[in-house]
Amino acid sequence: MDRDRFKEKVMNAVSERQLVSIMNKTKWNELQTAVLNTLPFPPPFQAKYVLVESPSPNEFEDDVWYVGDWVEGLMPFYEVEWIRVRPRRIVNKGKLIPPEVIDITEEFIGILKEYSIPYYRSNESIYIYGYTSQTGKIIKDQ
Repeated sequence: MDRDRFKEKVMNAVSERQLVSIMNKTKWNELQTAVLNTLPFPPPFQAKYVLVESPSPNEFEDDVWYVGDWVEGLMPFYEVEWIRVRPRRIVNKGKLIPPEVIDITEEFIGILKEYSIPYYRSNESIYIYGYTSQTGKIIKDQ
């Protein structure tokens, strides 16, 4: 499917589901650039795309060892319904030493505040919506 037809299919699904756009291409670009250029590692995330039923990866309740694909994993931006970011990462130190958890939550939230990106925080996760039908729980910290 060519790019224009794919985008039209996404936009039709957004309209049919009566979703409200929260992020735009500029905001996604600012977030992506700041994450890649200022954080010690790109935090792992779970993504839900408009045309896909389930988020990827399916399980995302615990800290993980891998980093997030903040380039191809978010492209094209108009397809992202939401991402759930866990700005923490497990680093193994050896067989006899317990793993270290590196937490960059405050730095990540600093980026969100700097670029006025609305988000929703729940437990260890930060949700950033491209589209939603429920805007009441999203906050914009200043």
